[in-house]
Amino acid sequence: MVDERKGQKSELRATMKAKRDALSIASRAEWSSDACARLGQLLESEGVSTVFVYVQLRSELDTSPLIEWCWRSGVATAMPRCEPDGRTMTLYWIREWGDLALGAYGIREPNPEKATPCGNAFIPDAVIVPGLAFDRTGGRLGYGAGFYDRYYDALQAATGIEGGLMPPWLGLAYEEQLVEQVPTDGHDAYMDAIVTEQAIYRSGRRSGTTWSL
Repeated sequence: MVDERKGQKSELRATMKAKRDALSIASRAEWSSDACARLGQLLESEGVSTVFVYVQLRSELDTSPLIEWCWRSGVATAMPRCEPDGRTMTLYWIREWGDLALGAYGIREPNPEKATPCGNAFIPDAVIVPGLAFDRTGGRLGYGAGFYDRYYDALQAATGIEGGLMPPWLGLAYEEQLVEQVPTDGHDAYMDAIVTEQAIYRSGRRSGTTWSL
């Protein structure tokens, strides 16, 4: 069963990557802007003051409009840097594009010489998550490296120990990236909601968050 699910994931990754790459540049720009505006409205309505957000790679949904909205709105913005161990991410406060530099996997990442580390105790108000595919019940298909799954586990442990609430995890994607069901394993991180250019899909999957998701 494990090998079968692994094969299903690999096949779906290839299919969804090709599908996303085939989207026109104009469509990606328009849909990115609309999805980021929708997510910004959600963050504003929930009174978010800190957010963990990724910087897009290649044909991923462009998070630039959301990041710049955060800066304008005074929302402290944390972004991840992949560590040399190939397993963990370190979060840094990013205040402008000049705080980033080309890093691992060809992704723009925080430049440690310019950006300030958030610290191990930092827990964001919301986590914005990339992916190749999502389903409406919170399933996510990542790239297979497991960075976000391990960070999810670390946050669960941290919020459990402190007796606090797990921050909501929000998948950000084009509507074209939604599928009927993502093949998942027990260690996979689940989303509280998926935000696209067309809608917010509340999964009802979990968590202890006070958000109305």
